[in-house]
Amino acid sequence: MSAPQDRSTMIEGRVVHKVNNALEITFSVGPEDALATGVQGAGNGFGAKAAILFGFKNGGTGKHRITYADGTVVWVESKDAAPTVLTRGDGTAVGAIQRADTSTAVGSTAGTLFHFVPDPDEPRTPELFRLVVLDRMGAEVGRLDVVRTAGGWTLRRMAEDLYNESFWWDRAGQPLPVPILGTRLWLKHPLDPVERDVLLGVCVDIALGLRPYVTAMK
Repeated sequence: MSAPQDRSTMIEGRVVHKVNNALEITFSVGPEDALATGVQGAGNGFGAKAAILFGFKNGGTGKHRITYADGTVVWVESKDAAPTVLTRGDGTAVGAIQRADTSTAVGSTAGTLFHFVPDPDEPRTPELFRLVVLDRMGAEVGRLDVVRTAGGWTLRRMAEDLYNESFWWDRAGQPLPVPILGTRLWLKHPLDPVERDVLLGVCVDIALGLRPYVTAMK
């Protein structure tokens, strides 16, 4: 696999339906290199799980679980009209995401971590929602594609210096009966554990919780 330029980080998440009808997103950093898996409503009560099982809730708010390859768990409590709350498996607070016309991720101890704003040129296409990731000072540090159709996996929208043309994740996927097919996250720097947990939580909140992060997604 070709290495991302300048020690950047690329994480792709692809969504499928589990046997129990829950949506599942698998995050990978390379071919055969799974990082974590997110499951819709894994922490929901019986009634909400039944709604998923019988096909009445194809994505949406709930308590979703991210499980890393080493067994570490992060919970993503996705809500309507309220911030999304992130906690670890032992109950330790990770942070929260506040959504409006743009969105902001705040760490439990470090303050603002990221802002999410629409791509200034083309925030929405039939294939993708396109978001820019900013740091706490407002400088661009990455990009986030929200894939709406199978063609979105092969579209390149970032500048030439952000992508290596031979990256494995440019392969096309098959259309799936899910609202959002997945996410493609690129950051200019390697992620520390809190940044990683928050950004995967954002991807779960969008792809499984179906939460809009910018006006173009509403």
